[in-house]
Amino acid sequence: MLAALQPSFALSTQANLASGMQLHSKNEDAFRSSGLSPFGAPEQARSLLKKMIVQGVNVAYIAAALFISRLEIEAIAREEGLVLKRTPLRNGPRAWSLLDISRLSRAWAEGEDLPTIAKRLDRTVMAVRKKRAALGLPARERYAEVVWTDADVATLLAHRERRIGLQRIAKQMGRSVRSLQRKLVSLRPTPDSTAIPADPSVILTWEQASRLTPEERRGRRWQVRNSPSGLVIGFSRNACTTRWSVEMQHELAMRHFAHQSPDAVAEDFLLTDRTIVSQSGWLHLPRRSKKDMRKAFEPALYEVYLNKMDYVRRECLGKAGFYFWTTRRNGRRISRLHQQTAVMRSGD
Repeated sequence: MLAALQPSFALSTQANLASGMQLHSKNEDAFRSSGLSPFGAPEQARSLLKKMIVQGVNVAYIAAALFISRLEIEAIAREEGLVLKRTPLRNGPRAWSLLDISRLSRAWAEGEDLPTIAKRLDRTVMAVRKKRAALGLPARERYAEVVWTDADVATLLAHRERRIGLQRIAKQMGRSVRSLQRKLVSLRPTPDSTAIPADPSVILTWEQASRLTPEERRGRRWQVRNSPSGLVIGFSRNACTTRWSVEMQHELAMRHFAHQSPDAVAEDFLLTDRTIVSQSGWLHLPRRSKKDMRKAFEPALYEVYLNKMDYVRRECLGKAGFYFWTTRRNGRRISRLHQQTAVMRSGD
């Protein structure tokens, strides 16, 4: 259906008649002279057409704005599975005619500014701006702001130190008040994003927590680096120890099966290597070859190696709420941690 937007059909008289447009002969020649859709290549015009249909623009307005027939619009809508809006057009002395829509679309695509388009259509700038947005015509990039030189900045700051009003400064510098306000905001010193908040209830980033010693991290919580689930861990108030939650154990297992080395896991968790190795043992995580270990954590490798090793996550039959990892076939049903605890309690 790309042929719907080919130049040979874009501005034909049959297309204008099929779209319901009644153009004067002098304007019809002007529109046909370009020989192309006003919005570039057929692919771009087709994308704009689908956007206008989704936005709910009337099919007559679409035909007038893009200079294609309703038959072609209906064919594209059927192909894309879109529903066209066919409500009757408004009537009135100030209603937008199809000719006005065509003129607006052509002028906007050619880069004319809003005041010029408004004057040509005998409408206000606000009316043209709202109609452009309602039609879904592509927005333009904002005009580049006037460059601020060092001398301009020094003049602005000097005037502000003398407590001169912004309106007076803007008049002297030939700029708008809004431009001066934006520049003053940009000159304000930005807060230090790496500053460590004193409030212990605030969750620290990994960068902030890594700057603290283990003793300074007591009673604080921080984010685990490169965690796909945004895991947050912390130390107790009285010791540099952490209570392993189910989420922490699951992420440790993910990193283990992704072949991340224990020292790299400890660095991401801001825990000791011994803590990581000990917890991995209680979770019954399998041994790995040192040559396969890596520093970075790649979550995509978790499922790959988990299926390759044929491991599953099971709940311990002797301790509800505790999960460990074991082989799918002939695997353990009771964790080693529960067995040792039961033996110690029995006194055997």
